[in-house]
Amino acid sequence: VWLRHGLPGALLGLLCLAHPEMRLMLEAGLKGLLSGPINYLGGGLLILGALISYVWLIYRSIDARVVGWILYALAISVWEEWVFRLAVPYFAQAQGVNLFAAVLLSNLAFGVLHYFTLRWKWQWCLGAFVGGMLLSRMLHTHADLALVIAAHWISTFLNTPRPPGGSRRP
Repeated sequence: VWLRHGLPGALLGLLCLAHPEMRLMLEAGLKGLLSGPINYLGGGLLILGALISYVWLIYRSIDARVVGWILYALAISVWEEWVFRLAVPYFAQAQGVNLFAAVLLSNLAFGVLHYFTLRWKWQWCLGAFVGGMLLSRMLHTHADLALVIAAHWISTFLNTPRPPGGSRRP
């Protein structure tokens, strides 16, 4: 999963940071986090605790591999939201593409890329596209990338509450 999804995405996220205007855009998207980091840290720890508790309630066990999976879900949520909700749509818009079309194209790319990361299931790709559109709307409404990352983190984990390659139990 890391080689197929995490590493390419992290590299794409870093590549987007190479453009100075995109760094400013990221800073603007994280304005709330940067102005009140304690509140966001508390919220993040609350989400982490809730996800760990969820695993414990379902499986009656928890281990480092599952906690690592929860943190991995956070990491991919960070780069996917940065790239597909901010960087790609606004880069396309800067090239003259209508904002709605840029968001639509970015979420189509988001869905298509999930074809490879979600084990070649087109239904899940459609879900990723629709979820991406909803997350784009959330970003447009609240202008808070950290909030959108949190929503993505929770939904990613609930869709895949255990690390791949194991049994049903953590």
